[in-house]
Amino acid sequence: MTFLYGVPAGLLLILALVLAIAAAAFGQVLVHRRFRSQDFISHNDVGGVIISVCGALYGVVLGFLTVVVWQHYIDARQLVVQESDSDIDVWHSAVGLPVAVRRHVRDDMLQYALVMVGQEWPLMRRGRFEEQSAMITMDAITAVGALKPAGLGEANAQAATLRGLTAMHDARQQRIAINSEGVTGFEWAVLLIGGVCIICFCWLFGMRSKPMQLVMTSAVVTIVVSILVLLFELQYPFRSDVGIGPDAWTGAIAHIRDMQKNERMPMQM
Repeated sequence: MTFLYGVPAGLLLILALVLAIAAAAFGQVLVHRRFRSQDFISHNDVGGVIISVCGALYGVVLGFLTVVVWQHYIDARQLVVQESDSDIDVWHSAVGLPVAVRRHVRDDMLQYALVMVGQEWPLMRRGRFEEQSAMITMDAITAVGALKPAGLGEANAQAATLRGLTAMHDARQQRIAINSEGVTGFEWAVLLIGGVCIICFCWLFGMRSKPMQLVMTSAVVTIVVSILVLLFELQYPFRSDVGIGPDAWTGAIAHIRDMQKNERMPMQM
């Protein structure tokens, strides 16, 4: 699995199509050499009805899992944005805290974003995560939670900062869970068995032009295999090279550093 995700998505699609089309073409030629062409042609009408029913049933299953996986991917992308936004919100809401605590929290938020880009995202490509990010969050929560507010302003800033830290922590936990949940082995078995049956059924039709029939079978193979590769690439949103990158965190780092450099901003460190 890790090896396959290390292959560029475009190259994986091309390799899968070449192998699948070659196997389907070989099987079709073999079957048609074994039996008479007239036998296939005479059963085209009956076979057409059967493959229509089988194709519709397979299409329902394939379409359902495609929608589920796509929604899984969208949810993961939203979680990343939510987590990075919470990081920035915490950096801003810390303005109402005492100077020492404010600097502590803001340093943690910048360090958290740097860990996301430099360490956690590369690990997530392999289905893992960086423990240091959780420690950074807990360090900020401890610093803010231990504060005894000197007034209403500090109390409000403390509450807002803790809400942001909690939201960031929860989004991270959900992101990690999403990256470990994909299409199950049983579901893949059903999809592969169904796809093989549909492709093999194409062998049972007969046409006077053998090359044209190979082209039609190849078209069916192309559609089925392309969708299966798409499902494979999207089922774990952070492992594929077409998955979710750390762009939101790169933007968070740039935003925080802009705030630090602008001395006219009242929320400077």
